Amino acid sequence: MQRNRSKQKSVSKSSLSHTVSKKNEREIITAYSLSTDGKAIAKGEDQIVVFVKDLLPGEKAKVEIIKKKSTYKLALVTKLESTVSYRTIPPCQYYDLCGGCQLQHISSEFQSNFKLQWFFETLKRIGKWNDSHFLKAEQILEVVYLKKEYYRRRIRLHFDGKNLGFKQSSSNKVTNISNCLITTELINNKIEFIKKALLKCVSLLENKHWECEIEITESDDDKIIIHVADVFNFDKNLQISNIIKVIEKNLEINQDQHILIKHPDLQKFKLKKQSFIQPHINCIFHYYKYIKFSIDLFLKKNQFRIQNFITYDLYSGAGVFTGIPYFAGLQYNLKINCYGIEGIKEAIESLNQNYKNLPVQGKTQNVDDFIQEQFENKTKDPNNYHGIHILILDPPRSGCTITNMQKIVEICAKNALILYLACDPASFARDSRVLLEGGFQLTNLTLFDSFGHTTHYEVLGCFEKNE
Repeated sequence: MQRNRSKQKSVSKSSLSHTVSKKNEREIITAYSLSTDGKAIAKGEDQIVVFVKDLLPGEKAKVEIIKKKSTYKLALVTKLESTVSYRTIPPCQYYDLCGGCQLQHISSEFQSNFKLQWFFETLKRIGKWNDSHFLKAEQILEVVYLKKEYYRRRIRLHFDGKNLGFKQSSSNKVTNISNCLITTELINNKIEFIKKALLKCVSLLENKHWECEIEITESDDDKIIIHVADVFNFDKNLQISNIIKVIEKNLEINQDQHILIKHPDLQKFKLKKQSFIQPHINCIFHYYKYIKFSIDLFLKKNQFRIQNFITYDLYSGAGVFTGIPYFAGLQYNLKINCYGIEGIKEAIESLNQNYKNLPVQGKTQNVDDFIQEQFENKTKDPNNYHGIHILILDPPRSGCTITNMQKIVEICAKNALILYLACDPASFARDSRVLLEGGFQLTNLTLFDSFGHTTHYEVLGCFEKNE
């Protein structure tokens, strides 16, 4: 990584050039848009769509076609003929080699602009939101900008026996790194130690062929926690358990270590080191703040209408957000029991330990099974079924599925609030349309630009129903 490249005063139009193959087609194209994976979109001479890596809308370039299908082509730039004002020199020395970042050649402001554009396109194209819902989204959307460099508190590095780093895009080749632009300074300072220790392990294991993945996490007490995430053994004479023992000894891994999180409402919040954690060092504070704000408004509005609030946090993980309704209700003298549902036993163990002696409880259960169970209870005895008033959803990238969302609409109470935190905008757009068609109204919408230099971002949608 290089923070400044003082010797480079301007962008070279030939800086993206690569060796041209004689057998591949070559064209001159002008890009008109940018796809959600960071590739430029253009039309070829035959009017077929061309996706081009490292090209930007408005730029003209000579390209080489590296893949051709009936409906699209993939291409690489051989020479830039013209550039746009928001093109910038990538600040990381590994940008052309590492598969982690896609947008370093775009200025910070325009990175955010593209994410905003992609989000609205996703609501229309994939979510198929109608005009009134889409207009509401445009009117109320708030964008929160988080730190764009040295922000990632967890990374997974691959060691191939010689190199330690990230795999290149669409390749198993490992880019050997000494630091990373988007990773926290504390983790960066640990990379060389890990590399030397793993190279020593190679020698101790008699240079036999094995590879591994090392997960490195920064805890909020400024400690670095190292975890052997996976080991790949290519030598029958070695046992994986023996490889792990040698690695753990040389990396000085403490098996009893936990990740400490600065929780907004708890003095201590600990996770087991292999547990999921939000990657951005500052994002928990912001996500928590916006979720609590919407819950606070809902409680204030309904404190005299609802006697016993029923609240669930689905895909709760270790429960960072599970207790928010309880803490928000204290100012209104409301005693609210909160429940977290998660399929990973270790995460629920952490949840129950963190909220010990509070009315916040976790249950190990597959979320799909929980939704189906609640739906069956509602169907069997609708008159005595007590619907959910506050539901926090933080699903994986695949989302909740349309079927589950339809059931969620049914198991919610007449007055209900759903808070959907999404790491995949396409899943959010698809799932949230079910809520809108099921009688919920969009009350708050926030885009968190929390993954600088990449195409990723997160979205929080707040949906409310009042009957």
